[in-house]
Amino acid sequence: MTARSQEATLLLEVSGNRRRLPITRLPFTIGRSDTCDAAIGDWRVSRTHANITFEGGEFFVVDAGSRHGTFVNGVRRDRHQLANNDEITLGAPGVRIVFLESEPSSVSNLLLSRIGTESDASELGKLRLFLEAARGLSSGSVVNDVLRNMLDCALRLTGAERGFVYLRDQRRTVLACGLDGKGNRLTDDSSVSRSVVEEAMTSASEFISGDASQQAALAARQSIMLNELKTVIAIPLRSRRMTSEAQGATEAEGVLYLDSRVVSRNLSGVSHDVLRALASECAAVLESAKLVEAERAAQQYEQEMEIAASIQRSLICEPEVQCDFARVSGRSVPCKEVGGDFFDVHVSSNAVTVIVADISGKGISAALMASVIHGMFYAQISTGTPLVDAIIAIHKFVCSRFAGQKYATLLAVQLERRGPLKVVNCGHVPALLTREGTTVQISQGDMPVGLIADASFHAIEEQFPAGSRVCIFTDGISESENSEGAEFGISGVEKYLVGQDPVSDVFAAVESFSEQCEIQDDRTFVVLERTI
Repeated sequence: MTARSQEATLLLEVSGNRRRLPITRLPFTIGRSDTCDAAIGDWRVSRTHANITFEGGEFFVVDAGSRHGTFVNGVRRDRHQLANNDEITLGAPGVRIVFLESEPSSVSNLLLSRIGTESDASELGKLRLFLEAARGLSSGSVVNDVLRNMLDCALRLTGAERGFVYLRDQRRTVLACGLDGKGNRLTDDSSVSRSVVEEAMTSASEFISGDASQQAALAARQSIMLNELKTVIAIPLRSRRMTSEAQGATEAEGVLYLDSRVVSRNLSGVSHDVLRALASECAAVLESAKLVEAERAAQQYEQEMEIAASIQRSLICEPEVQCDFARVSGRSVPCKEVGGDFFDVHVSSNAVTVIVADISGKGISAALMASVIHGMFYAQISTGTPLVDAIIAIHKFVCSRFAGQKYATLLAVQLERRGPLKVVNCGHVPALLTREGTTVQISQGDMPVGLIADASFHAIEEQFPAGSRVCIFTDGISESENSEGAEFGISGVEKYLVGQDPVSDVFAAVESFSEQCEIQDDRTFVVLERTI
């Protein structure tokens, strides 16, 4: 990879969370797969959605055959040469990427060019140290560490007695960090001129005075006069916002405030331009620190989601369960880290009971409710509760807690050693019954669990001789779409029920039908077969 490619960065924003991704290799892949260089956990983003390439000294974004397309500055592109600040979107709301081609900082150039030209070379040597520290801070420290080091450098540069950093918190200006000239932490800012701070924040214009006592306009600012301040510096911290409406617009994220009761010798040796440039560097470092902190939070969230997913996987039944008169096989694949589908099998001395459920919605809330229903069903069946009574108990609990805001479709079957197949369908996709060479849908059913409080439930019975199979699945199977928007359908499932391994056959058929389109819903498929 060329030296130039190492200077490019993607600023990734997903649902309001931002992180900075340096382009460290080429091609640089973007997609939903964990193996991508920029992994984005959204089902609308294709597994490998787009690539960043470097050709002929220029960067390009190339669509990788994604389903929802790659857009640059709002226009769909299969291939596009990138320019600095180009905005890339992937057809998924809440996912934005800004391409940043790094260039030597003009602020840094200004500061470094002044080293050796200003009158006080020793103090400008400190400025060089500050810049070096800033580069290191931007790559690894969290916000609080950056603020403290930033203040310490600013105090040593200017010779001020104390300093504070104020940050914007929604509509308020709050104290984020305070230090005195000896490096001691300050928490009391009651003597600070709040009017100066607020003006610097709201107007985004700096206030720098080397001798406040000589300015008649400051006579009305009581805090300055009461504390006999001779040096007052309030410089807004500006950062470039990533907004589609006004790219490159500048606004104050905070204020660097310094003051002293003596006229600073250091301040007189450092020009106002250098102080403004210092504030710009501070803002850039702070922005980088926020991105690092946000990335760490995102990584922690991903780790927690992986733990949740592993717990959910451990709760799902084994893919194959056998007893002396029946065999059950199944598989469940979530469309996100955790899903709202589940299946379970309970084997007693005289019966095999199978449940397949699909919780309304997706993600964390669906997974939590799935765990509740899963646990309740197991507890009810394992204590010998009749199948319909177990469903009624679950229904009453869900209604009492969620009041119709969350519900579940489920289908439960129970096969006794010597007896018919009992089926309870609660708003679920019809089960398919294959016996003696024919396949029929068991379409009778009731309302979903938890939807309407006074709903009733009943079981139907079907003859189930040896060799018969009942197939239960969620709508993530039957409603899977291909690139033309056609659904796989229940009829598509019926074609694969007589083979040796219908579960694998159906999943393979669905994946082939959807032509590698992104999975949009959890998929679960279970088969119960009487063996004797």
